[in-house]
Amino acid sequence: MYQQYPQYPQQQPVYYQPAQQYGGCLKALLYILAFTMPLPVGIIIAIVFLSRPDQESKSLGNACLIVSIVALVIQCCLTIVAIVAWPTLLVFFASLTESMSY
Repeated sequence: MYQQYPQYPQQQPVYYQPAQQYGGCLKALLYILAFTMPLPVGIIIAIVFLSRPDQESKSLGNACLIVSIVALVIQCCLTIVAIVAWPTLLVFFASLTESMSY
């Protein structure tokens, strides 16, 4: 009575990776800047990229913020170690020069 049409499987949606907006060289440069100068540059880079609407910019800003915070903690720890170790180094070098002078 009714004509039977062949049943085709439902098509799957096509997933693709969108082209990256920022190249690897730019990302590496931003990470290096965020690590070497965390307070002035790293935080500003993070705020600028976090305020953009696309997901790639937000993830780049988040990564720069994390790199800046880690670099700031490392710099603070090294500063404390340098302040604590400075008198010890002065005493060591003073005793070393006294033992060398006959």
